[in-house]
Amino acid sequence: MDKVSKIRELLRNITGTDKPIFDFLLMEVVSVEGDLCRAKIGDFIIPDIRLASIEGGAENGLLVTPAVGSVILVADISCGNLRGLNAIGYSEIESLRFHQGSTTLQADARGIDATVGSSTVHIEDGKIRLGGEDNGGLVKVEEVRQSLESLKTYCETLREAVSAGIKAVGAGILANGTTGATAFDTAMSSAVVRIENMENEKVVH
Repeated sequence: MDKVSKIRELLRNITGTDKPIFDFLLMEVVSVEGDLCRAKIGDFIIPDIRLASIEGGAENGLLVTPAVGSVILVADISCGNLRGLNAIGYSEIESLRFHQGSTTLQADARGIDATVGSSTVHIEDGKIRLGGEDNGGLVKVEEVRQSLESLKTYCETLREAVSAGIKAVGAGILANGTTGATAFDTAMSSAVVRIENMENEKVVH
């Protein structure tokens, strides 16, 4: 080995550039199967690219699923041997799932599902469903209050109208049912029970 080559080798040893290093590749996603995907460089398709950092890592962690046809940044931890490939960057995400213990969160373009133990929440198209049951919407507290206030006012008006109607009937030869009825109808003419729409259709359970 000549002197120049020897110096070059010594410099590589000092700087560490003689050691294998990770390689990074931009690849197009062809298909996705669980926590693995197939992607290609040019016309060369490579299978079993991990979407989790280690095998089975998505079982208790985060799984990001890229969209088919999107571009992913792949780390080749086999240092150029195209083995142990891991997706670490995404141009477009199809969905993501987080799982830890009894908590699971799944999100995609359609909506979000969250489960914590036996409790579930589903959010889709501006609506929230709790518990997965079909029990209709939750009540809106302000509308319930207004409806009860309206009913209370009606009952108070009815009590006063009945009293006024009875007094208007009179006694003895002055008794007149028509007069009493007129007094009652007049007192009740403006009374109405307003039942508000108490169902919050955006939150169902």
